[in-house]
Amino acid sequence: MKQTDASVIVVGGGFAGYYTARGLSRHARVTLIDANGFQTFQPLLYQVASGLLDPGNVRYPLADIEHVTAVRATVTTVDLTQCRVLLAPPDPDRTPDASAAVPTSLTSDYLVLCPGARVNFFGVPGAAQFAHPLYTLVDAISIKRRLQELVGTKEPFSVVVVGAGATGVEITGALLDSLEVLLPRAYPMFRRDMVTVHLVDRAETPLSPMSEASQRCAAAALERGGVQMHLGRSATAVTADTVTLDDGTVLPAQLTIWAGGLSVHAPDLTPPPATGPSGRITVDDTLRIPGFDNVFCLGDAAADQHTPLPQLGSVAKQQGSHTAHTIRRLIKGKPAKPFTYRDLGTMAMIRHDSAVVEAGPQHHQVDGHPAYLMWLALHAYLLPGTLDKEEAVHTWVHERMTESSSFLFD
Repeated sequence: MKQTDASVIVVGGGFAGYYTARGLSRHARVTLIDANGFQTFQPLLYQVASGLLDPGNVRYPLADIEHVTAVRATVTTVDLTQCRVLLAPPDPDRTPDASAAVPTSLTSDYLVLCPGARVNFFGVPGAAQFAHPLYTLVDAISIKRRLQELVGTKEPFSVVVVGAGATGVEITGALLDSLEVLLPRAYPMFRRDMVTVHLVDRAETPLSPMSEASQRCAAAALERGGVQMHLGRSATAVTADTVTLDDGTVLPAQLTIWAGGLSVHAPDLTPPPATGPSGRITVDDTLRIPGFDNVFCLGDAAADQHTPLPQLGSVAKQQGSHTAHTIRRLIKGKPAKPFTYRDLGTMAMIRHDSAVVEAGPQHHQVDGHPAYLMWLALHAYLLPGTLDKEEAVHTWVHERMTESSSFLFD
């Protein structure tokens, strides 16, 4: 397919941005801007944080997308009327290998905003300073290093996970797998009973958006692993070594992992677009920002005001592919078509031998080994390329089948 003269700027290299850029790579001049320069496979960050996966297994360079110009920079301001973005070099503390030589601004025919989200600490005192979020690769590596430090002291310690949604449940289960199998192999002096794990959530059950059967399965698996559950409770303060709950309970916490929710993270947009109650940018049924026919917003930062979709990788991927198709139509003078989400269901990996899946639009509940296979299939579907899928699936299957990993703690 011959590339046209149409130009497209894609802001953000997550699922939505990646699949938009890839879908347009042979049809337009595409510039993909991201502060990190790589896509992070966020569904597996919990495995990096717990030492089950090496960071390289979830990092995919955006420069590898053929026929796409990848620019490592931070977008500071966006002019929606002109499809123009202002750029600044990325933070060298977060991307030390980044080059400061970036353009100051770029303009295009079409603009696709996929800025993602940021962790929401809900104003809890001390949370932003002392808790470890789990949304970026830097976050996951920070948790892993802190866990290494604590294990290295050879002293008992406590871990508190705040948030019992899918992210909180998955990181808690992965920690249990590390504590029971991997850490004792890597550190002969380490024992499972040296670590107390707490899980805190204001909901009365883990995985509260899922069915009661999935909730019971998750609770049972975590309790069998010795997790102390503090459900129906909220964190009201975090310090370097404690988490205080709303009933006055003070939990020791040498490591606090924050999995408590997300808020919109976007550059300054001019003129300011409409936003919903959650702060997500309002889009129409074609994923365009109303009033700006050539500007799209996708992923965690966007929501249809009538039927907001969940902040999931499968949503972002489908939106990215659809937007690429839409821009190809617009380039040819054809009208945009509405976006329709194909609901693949929801899922969570609880332990190495325990997962829950609610498949399809009817959210049919599955658990046990079949659920693990379904989890594997969906995550392989979300991965960027064929080789990535093959290598990652081989790694995941080997790890789960053998419970042995050579890339635990370096």
